[in-house]
Amino acid sequence: MLMEIVPMWFRQQSRPPLVMVLLLVSCATGGGGGDVVGPRADITAADYYPLADGWKWAYSVNKDGMNILATYAVRERKGGVATVQAGDEELTYVVTPEGVAQFEGNAIGDYIIKNPIKVGTEWPVTGGRARIASVEAKFASPSLGRYEGCVLVSVTRTDPMRVTQTWFAPYLGPVIIDIQAQDGNRFLPIAKAELIGVTKPGDPLATP
Repeated sequence: MLMEIVPMWFRQQSRPPLVMVLLLVSCATGGGGGDVVGPRADITAADYYPLADGWKWAYSVNKDGMNILATYAVRERKGGVATVQAGDEELTYVVTPEGVAQFEGNAIGDYIIKNPIKVGTEWPVTGGRARIASVEAKFASPSLGRYEGCVLVSVTRTDPMRVTQTWFAPYLGPVIIDIQAQDGNRFLPIAKAELIGVTKPGDPLATP
């Protein structure tokens, strides 16, 4: 997520919202044991953000030098609409043939990830634009395994100028988010988050 899978204090930095933050270095490194998970030829945006009942994610969020654990869980899925519990907040998403978007009231909001999954796919978001910048990133975690074909969605917004980069691993969800804001002629880091554990539908226990 993402990708709006972060608590309100964090989302305000990238608002209008989007999804998670994960350590850039994690998505750029290989390693990890076990099989490598990669995208099928027919993969779609929804496969990069699985929102079925039973999915849970745990993130290590770093902001202002503090490290915080944030957890998110799909509480309910009805048709294309998924309700995610994020701490005390309740977030709603809708899965459409176009991709995965925020769902606000009865209206489709900003898309978090959108089809077609290829470099250059671009769409408007509130206050800016989103673009698929890469479909070849890698993500590795000792507990989660190795993933190839990660998608990087870069969102640029103005007033204030800020950039949110979210990496989505196939069949896993948002794994890395990096938020930076402009300060004069440079961009400064605002917050980062990294996926450290996940529970998939049918798993008897959470990881970790």
